[in-house]
Amino acid sequence: MTTPFEVSAGVLVLRGYALSLRVERGHLVIEDESLGLHRKIRISRIDREVRRLIVIGSSGAITLDAIKWLDGVGLPLVHLHPDGRVLMVTAPSAAQRPPVRRAQALAGTTALGLQLSRRLLTAKVQGQVDLLERLGATREIRQAMTVSHRQVEQAATFVDLRLAEAEGARAYWLAWRDVAVRIAAADRQRCPRHWSVFGSRHSPLGSRGANRAVNPANALLNYSYAVLEGEARVACLAVGLDPMLGLLHTDRTARGALALDLMEPVRPAVDRFVLDFLTKREFTRRDLYELPDGQCRLLPSVTEPLAAAAGRWARLVLPVAQSVVAALLDGAERAPKPQHHGETPYRRRRRLQVRTMREFDDRPEPGVDPRYRGAAVRRRQRTMDGVYRANAAWAREAEPAMSREAYLVAVVPALRQVPLKRLMEATGLTNASCSQLRRGLTVPHPRHWGTLAGLVGVVPGQGRRTPAKGPRASD
Repeated sequence: MTTPFEVSAGVLVLRGYALSLRVERGHLVIEDESLGLHRKIRISRIDREVRRLIVIGSSGAITLDAIKWLDGVGLPLVHLHPDGRVLMVTAPSAAQRPPVRRAQALAGTTALGLQLSRRLLTAKVQGQVDLLERLGATREIRQAMTVSHRQVEQAATFVDLRLAEAEGARAYWLAWRDVAVRIAAADRQRCPRHWSVFGSRHSPLGSRGANRAVNPANALLNYSYAVLEGEARVACLAVGLDPMLGLLHTDRTARGALALDLMEPVRPAVDRFVLDFLTKREFTRRDLYELPDGQCRLLPSVTEPLAAAAGRWARLVLPVAQSVVAALLDGAERAPKPQHHGETPYRRRRRLQVRTMREFDDRPEPGVDPRYRGAAVRRRQRTMDGVYRANAAWAREAEPAMSREAYLVAVVPALRQVPLKRLMEATGLTNASCSQLRRGLTVPHPRHWGTLAGLVGVVPGQGRRTPAKGPRASD
């Protein structure tokens, strides 16, 4: 029997069992099957209410046409492992902005990165402090959180910031220790005793922190944080950030370090959501089960409403990502521009790209390429000989109309307003040479300084002799 999917707040949750995503007649067709229930939906490119696809599970297939369809309409897909880990996020990169990526890569070791990290963690700790009253925290916990909040605001290094946040987290999760998990009376005897309370945030199954949850409360947090991480990665791609290059979280393979940074101010909202969920929900054996190693897993009756909250987290994390981009760009504009000597990194990358692309071209045999045959070689040599003679003649008869420093300070900035055609007519240089000197990438021979100064209205120093004119050729 086939039943329709339920779309909650624009989020479509797929169970990942016998899952199929394909395209039929311009529509995205999705099917899955779980517990004998077969579901199917057809989604139009225009007339659709789905804004997110979240897959929970690891069995199924997606066609290349479906991937292209998702990219074409800008529909993100988040794939979660059954234990709550983020496996994959596909989303359109709407803004490819090199200055943002460059500033992001450098910010991890600069004062700007520390400032941003401090701002993110300050918002997180403040949100945790606001939740303490709801948790019924003791006076000692409140004092510890107040001290942590002050230390985070005043942290002068990344080490101090991490230590202050860790001390606050230790006190904060102590306030959660006695939070109850309601289990139906008929199932209490068949459920482990430690499932009825939050206990510790640290998992006893290994050294991976809170991963591999052993009770429902921690499993709820892990799943909700995974959904938030997926939205943080989508937000990163949407504003042009790299989810992997973090500010506060250290780099690790396949870890979205920046996504974890952006999650920090939103975590208290997720905690409040989970706390409300625990207060209103009574769990049964149909909602939970225990793995052989003691992990607690959530069944679709619980994971689907958790995943359906993705839209809520998207609205909260996107402004955080936008504020980070604005701060990075503002810091990049204030920073001094790097001075390149020799071949710039951009030119080197471009040269390597051109070389790589030309590896697939049909190369002419030696001696066949017309650029390196007799007539072309002789013509190029005559041109260069004329340039050398003109430079030598000028050196014997004249002296620079201005100093090199005066040329660089007074003339070069104004050359950007002069058309290339005028530069070529006045100097006799090639289009490529005029383009480089106009951008300040090269300094022409001193015999051209007076001519270029006249084009931009700069009066050369008094007592200088007028340079001799040379042939119209590139030097």
